[in-house]
Amino acid sequence: MNENSEKQKKKKWDIQVPHTYFIIFIILILCAILTYVLPAGSYDRVENDTGRMVVVADSFHEVESNPISLMDFLKAVPSGLEAQAALIFFVFVCGGTFGIFDETNALNVGINKIAHRLNGKETLMIIAITTIFSILGATMAFDPQVIMFIPLGVALARRCGYDAITGIAMVLGGVYVGFSCGALNPYTTAVAQGIAGVPLFSGLGFRVVWQIVTLVFTCAYIIRYAKKVKASPSTSYCYELELSEKEAHEKEQANFTTKLSVRQILVILVLFGGLGCVVYGSLKLSWGTSDMAAAFFGMGLLAGIIGGLGGNKICTSWIKGAKTMVFGALAIGLGRAILIVLENGMIMDTIVSGLSSLLQMLPSSLISIGMLIANVVINFFVPSGSGQATLVMPFMAAIASLTGVTMQTAIVAFQGGEGFSNAVIPTSSTTNACLGAGNVGYEKWVRFAMPMFLIQLVICAVFTIIASVIGL
Repeated sequence: MNENSEKQKKKKWDIQVPHTYFIIFIILILCAILTYVLPAGSYDRVENDTGRMVVVADSFHEVESNPISLMDFLKAVPSGLEAQAALIFFVFVCGGTFGIFDETNALNVGINKIAHRLNGKETLMIIAITTIFSILGATMAFDPQVIMFIPLGVALARRCGYDAITGIAMVLGGVYVGFSCGALNPYTTAVAQGIAGVPLFSGLGFRVVWQIVTLVFTCAYIIRYAKKVKASPSTSYCYELELSEKEAHEKEQANFTTKLSVRQILVILVLFGGLGCVVYGSLKLSWGTSDMAAAFFGMGLLAGIIGGLGGNKICTSWIKGAKTMVFGALAIGLGRAILIVLENGMIMDTIVSGLSSLLQMLPSSLISIGMLIANVVINFFVPSGSGQATLVMPFMAAIASLTGVTMQTAIVAFQGGEGFSNAVIPTSSTTNACLGAGNVGYEKWVRFAMPMFLIQLVICAVFTIIASVIGL
């Protein structure tokens, strides 16, 4: 099938999905309207034994209404960009650094070499990469470190005949599976169990089985999509992007080589050595995003010098790479603007209180499923694992005690609702950053990710019921 017929086929069947920014802006307007509809309210907060501020379950009270004015609404976007400045600049630095690495051609040759060796074993590659990142997500959370690996995942997927979405799914999808099931997740499991008063990382075996089952279905979903795209490129949800990348790829293939020069070998060593340092620093030295950005900036300079790029070339390559991150970087700030509107309008706690009241009205047999769904909804407004734990677990623990649901079941419902939904909510800064790193719009990604999320949610619901039945 030639390129024109591919385009015609795509146009015939393609469903027009609104632009990412348009989706976020509509949500922003709706949230602003809610500040005029819902009563403003707040919970009292106290410091627990671990030093975290948690809500007092029965302390909700109405406060003076504070609807968002037009000026406050307009200020929400720049305020969101300001609030997420560290992460946004980290994303730009990552893009600039990979722009320099790309200019040295070391990654292209290295990935050609890997793809050549993987010929006929691409399915195993998807399974291996997704599994590795799932383990990282389960043990280290690996957020926002996952952003660094997206360009590599996308490049490798394309060399194997897939698309950018496949590359993102292998890396980000794997991390979210591990993060959500969270056998040893220090930011969700540990915090939630501490608030609920159960032994740290208890229920480990149950969570490992849950993760394995979810991982199997996730890998199968990614593989099915990847094979479909490879067999018929027009079925890719980011087909237009892949067409634009096709010309560049064909030029590279004209000079196809798997032989690395000494300079290129050294550049690759700088990359993986630098990535290792960043991971170690963030996990062992408490590095923040500014520290990681500094390390990436240094990696880029060193790679440019070793790769033989002149000063001007290093600068232009850095700018070229940073430009590719504009879409995702701005989406991070726009997503944060939604939370700012809700917080300034004093209706965040009102929403949580309403969901808590609805949960208590459910039959006891549906409480655990209700908890799962409630956490999906709340995660849209509070896309932070530890932040959501400190907000909702006091309620979940109280409701569990009143209804006979075990604490571990409530924690499983929290983990699944908070974790898996990160892949599809437009307020997730990590997801937006990863989509920016892969140059894929949210509106395209969500067409792929939503069915995957629903499958994972059903699996989570089954395991939530199992946890309740066995009295985990």
